[in-house]
Amino acid sequence: MPIEQIETESLLSAILQGLPNTIEKIRDMRDSFLTDAVLLGEIPSPTYGEEERIRAVMDRFRENGLMNPMVDEFGNASAHLAGTEGQSSIVVMAHADSVFSPEVRHEIQVGSDTMTGPGIADNALGLAAMISIPRILSELNIKLRDNLILVANVKSLGRANLEGANGFLETMSLPAKAGICIEGSTLGRLSYSGLGTLRGEITLQVPADYDWKRFGAAGAISHLTGLINHIREIPIPKEPKTQLVFGGLKCGSSYNTSPRQGSLRFEITSEGDELIGQVENQLNEICEQFSAETGTHVQMEVVAKRMNCGIPFTHPLVKTTRSIMQQAGTTPKVDPSTGDLNALILGGLPAVTLGLTTVENLRETNETVHLDPLYGGMAQVITLIQAIDQGICEL
Repeated sequence: MPIEQIETESLLSAILQGLPNTIEKIRDMRDSFLTDAVLLGEIPSPTYGEEERIRAVMDRFRENGLMNPMVDEFGNASAHLAGTEGQSSIVVMAHADSVFSPEVRHEIQVGSDTMTGPGIADNALGLAAMISIPRILSELNIKLRDNLILVANVKSLGRANLEGANGFLETMSLPAKAGICIEGSTLGRLSYSGLGTLRGEITLQVPADYDWKRFGAAGAISHLTGLINHIREIPIPKEPKTQLVFGGLKCGSSYNTSPRQGSLRFEITSEGDELIGQVENQLNEICEQFSAETGTHVQMEVVAKRMNCGIPFTHPLVKTTRSIMQQAGTTPKVDPSTGDLNALILGGLPAVTLGLTTVENLRETNETVHLDPLYGGMAQVITLIQAIDQGICEL
């Protein structure tokens, strides 16, 4: 066995031995950590409306004494924990936006072993975890050689197309060698690749001069139902793995009025970039044909389109993450990402996404996270940061 490999395995073994102590330290810090999760979770933070939550993150950065706390031109909040050498940096990201609008009551209920409320898992808990990292490192007396760059990125979900993460990485001034994305959901998640994605919205309008006597005349709801049936006829192959999801249908305002307009949100993910392009062309053709045949105005808008990306399963960052999870008693669940990990990897950084705890009712208003697994989930993040800092995760 090469000397370098022996040294690497010895370093990793030493770090892994500290996992039980790390879990207990994080458990002891429960109150301050959960306070941050409640504070952030009770601030509505829809995509493109994250400003108030970002201000709360900035307050925490300043209270923790981090260097260069700032909100950039894209709206992201970031700060640095200086390393003893500072030759390179580790980027830790958690998205600040939520799928819930301000009209939803943002109230987080804390039980003996659960927290419940809209957006607590996605991603108030991940954001609170990211903020807590400097305090945990201090409690454990861990001093990193690398700088640690903490980022609360905005404009991640829905129509935003990772604008915040992409903008931050394009303007990042410090050199970085790896990245970690933190999500509240789900313990054991290990993402090291990003799926090709096409996300769009189809709008259908019944024109003012519509001929209600023509064959097949109907309101927007009936037409959108027919359009969905046409889209479902698109052949979805088993290989490359591909999925079509209808994410939302908005149409109508009352019981006794036939609506004249409506919209359909959808997402196609695939391991084949070429296939995504083919499906996009088919969707455009379906919309054009449906418009001509029904006398309605049908338009498709692509709001996000991303290529497949990733690092190998054999990359030291992935191998080390798996070892940490196994040492913590967690079974890794490989799950390709459609989120901020794509921005990191396409930006040239080897990176992974980790989930913190087990979750129920994800993206429902009664979203619930379990607290007992959380401490192990957070310990995995801290241990991985140590491993990256020691050079264990480099090719």
